[in-house]
Amino acid sequence: MSKLRFTIVLGLVLSLNLLGGCSDTSTNPDQMPPIPDYDHKVQPGTAANDFLADSNFTHLVLEVDYMPGYAPNEEALDSLGAFFEQRLHKQSISIKEPTQIESRGKDRYSANEIRAIEEEERSTFSAQDTLAAYMIIVDGKYQERDLLGIAYYNTSNAFFGPSYEEASSGIGPPSRYQIEAISFRHEFGHLFGLVNIPNSGTDMQTPHQDADHGNHCDNDQCLMYYATQRTELIQNAVSGDEITPLDANCLADLEANGGK
Repeated sequence: MSKLRFTIVLGLVLSLNLLGGCSDTSTNPDQMPPIPDYDHKVQPGTAANDFLADSNFTHLVLEVDYMPGYAPNEEALDSLGAFFEQRLHKQSISIKEPTQIESRGKDRYSANEIRAIEEEERSTFSAQDTLAAYMIIVDGKYQERDLLGIAYYNTSNAFFGPSYEEASSGIGPPSRYQIEAISFRHEFGHLFGLVNIPNSGTDMQTPHQDADHGNHCDNDQCLMYYATQRTELIQNAVSGDEITPLDANCLADLEANGGK
């Protein structure tokens, strides 16, 4: 069975044998040595242009790990893939089959503890023309506050399974799928440099940062509004059965840094 659960090919026909025979190594960095000087352990936003544009990397691969009981919603991963397709200039985008890893047995995880888990578990790194990203779903909440997810490195996000359960436990929308899809997109939005993250190159074309809530958009109808990250607030930030979109200001910022 292929390690790649989701592949989008854009503007290029790639030969890929999904039964494991031969594949285009540009979409499978496991078969190539990592780029020696590419640093995956710097601040979120630093790799924004690498994600958005095709000048350094023409392909993207995402590794997904999860702890027992918290496999990602398949529709939410498909939604994330569609988000990548809509916003990134890449010839191909691949999301690997999610891998279950051992629980660390904690009720809450700090960012540093998650970084240590990535050190032990991550196996996919940028190589040649392929940028590699990583996401992990843990079986505890975030240590500092009840958030659905965090961006903690330039290519890495973490998500908190029990917070998904809590946020989707009410009657009516949002569904578990919506919450995961919005959360996945929101945290990758931070990796793309939104909103106004220093040294990301994703500069605001028009002022729209919510200064009271960090690197978030001031539009309460935007994906990057702070409430879409908060466990106790996301139900009020979601309308109907839709996935909250990026607003015009956030889209303009991405486009100015090489995105769509």
